[in-house]
Parts: sequence; structure tokens; C-alpha cells
Amino acid sequence: MSVTEVLATEKALRHRITALSRSLREVTVVEHLQKPRYVGYDTIRDADGTTHGRKKAILMSGGCSVPTCTMCPFTNYNNFGLHAANPNGLRDQVATLLHRSDDEPDYDVLALYNDGSFFARREVPADVQIDIARRVAATGVRRLVVESLPQFVTTDTLEPFVDALGDVQLEVGIGLQSADRLVRETLVNTRVTRESFEAAVALMQAHTVIPKVYLMVGPPFLTEAEAVTDVIDSTAYVASRGVDGVTVCPTRLAPNTVAWWLYQRGHYHAPNLWSVVDAVRGAHTKAAVRVACINMRGTDFDSIYPDSCERCANPIVDGLVSYSISGDLVDLPAACRCREPIQPVALDHDHILARTAATMDACEAIA
Repeated sequence: MSVTEVLATEKALRHRITALSRSLREVTVVEHLQKPRYVGYDTIRDADGTTHGRKKAILMSGGCSVPTCTMCPFTNYNNFGLHAANPNGLRDQVATLLHRSDDEPDYDVLALYNDGSFFARREVPADVQIDIARRVAATGVRRLVVESLPQFVTTDTLEPFVDALGDVQLEVGIGLQSADRLVRETLVNTRVTRESFEAAVALMQAHTVIPKVYLMVGPPFLTEAEAVTDVIDSTAYVASRGVDGVTVCPTRLAPNTVAWWLYQRGHYHAPNLWSVVDAVRGAHTKAAVRVACINMRGTDFDSIYPDSCERCANPIVDGLVSYSISGDLVDLPAACRCREPIQPVALDHDHILARTAATMDACEAIA
């Protein structure tokens, strides 16, 4: 196919997947209580090896304003579709979270996620953003982490927020998912372009804000070998933009998503845990790598998680947890007879497009 034909085919496929993704979203019928749907504590590692105690909370929100991603289940667990952003509810949740009890684990990093984009004013109004920044600035927390699609990270949203935080370091997570356009914009179906990502990263760097980049392991429609290649290549790209580290997110399958729809029809499965290990080993030489281990053994909602055989599954997860804190490859398991290491292969867009279209046809025929 010519370049024009490839782009036209990709665009048509993207529209097809977008329509499916939106149709599968579960609109909330009964409003969830205005309290975080998840609060937890752990240890995280910076790119320079420094470790920190972290308190992580996922606020109950009105959900993502751009819910197109093929694997994202979060609209099933917030107030998606019920109402717009609830300013007082968000304020009250943060105020409660910032109160430290005597038996609370020590932490100096606070992560506040809202199942979407913190800097999207449809999701978190501008005055609420600033109010949260001022509240956090008064607590003694050293770093605040939020996340956002890059198109919402602009001078108008970032500068006043950074000013209101004062001495608190800001870190903004961006779900790039993949540096490959076809994988990112069609297979994952996110509304992140390379241009918007690079602009957001440059703006953050100019304001001494730390970019936190998420990469997906095992998007729908890719083979496991292609998925490993994609993580390695994407990590190299992120490093080329001056970002020191990445967080890799093994794909889990949850209801009301395209990934689940494919799984039900026998055309997708969660990545093998050894693919996660292979991806981490390959990416390790490109940048500091951390694994979102909740994506492998989480409990915040129903999912099918990456797995392997009964002999090696738990040791792999334990090793990835340890590696995420230490950054030392010695913490990763060596091998298991259940699976040979994958050899990364090049991403052939023509073949991936044809395979994806054929998969959609086959699944729609089953439906």
C-alpha cells in the first residue's frame, strides 16, 4: 500500500475502534460516594536511585473526558457519565487525605490521581486545581504527583499551579503508552500525539516539573514479541527527549473495554509475565525503569492479570516489585522452562494493520 492508503486505512480503523470503545463504556447509574476509591502506601525509586515513601490516592471523580483507550477500565469505577466535575467533592476528598494520623506510614511523595487528566478543567476546575495546590503546599509534602493527557498541560494550566505549590516539587504523569504512532493512536486509541507529548515535556522541563512517562506492555492487536520491541524502542525515544525514566504498565483486562471484548472472543490475552521481564531487561539500558506492579496483582477492581505458569508467576511478580525499588537486574528471575525468552521483532505497520482489521472482522462476526 502507498503511504496515503496506509494512513487512510489506519484512520478508518481508528474510528472503528473508537466507536467500539465508547460503546463499551459503563455509565454510572448510582452516584459513588465522594471518597477516594483507592488509598495505598508504597516505596518508589527516582531515576537517580533515590527512594521515597509514597501515599497514593485515586479520587472519586466524574471520570476521564476523553475515554477512548482500548484497555482503560476506570470509567467503570467512578462517576463517569453521571455529572460533571464535583468541585466540593474533590476539595473535601483532598482535605481528608492531607490529614495525617498517628499510625499513618511516613511519606514525602503524595500522588493524587483522578481517573483522567488533572489539568483538564472539565474534570478538575481551575479554582479547584489551585486550591489543591495551596492545601498541599501547607502540608510539608516534598513532591506532588498528578497525571494528565499532554494536550491539557499548557502554560495557562501549569504556571499558576506550580506557583501555588511553592516549594513542593511537581511531577506530572503522562500516559504516552507507545512512541509508535500506529500503536499509540490506533491500537491503544489514546488521544496523545507525538507533538502534544513533546510540547508538554518541554514545557514541564522549562518549569522544573518532573515528567513521569507511562509505557504500555502488551497493547491489544500486537504479538508478544512486537510488544517487547515497542517498549524498548519507546523507552529509547523517551530518553531522547531528556526524560530519565519510564514506568512500564503491563496490560490487565477489565470488563467494558475493547481489550476485554477481544479476550471474550478469543483474540487477546494479558501479556505473559516473561514478556514484562523481557521488556524491562531491554529497556533497562535506555533509561531508569519502574514497573507498575499493581497492574499485575492489583486488588482495586476486577481484572485478568498478566500471568505465567504456577512455578514462576509469584517469583516474577516479587522480582519485578524488588527491581522497581532497587533498579538492579539481579532482582529479576532468570528463566523458567515454561517459556523461552522472546526475541524482539520490528513493527511492520502493514502487517499490524491487516491483522488488526482481520481481528476486528472476526470478533464482530462472533458478536
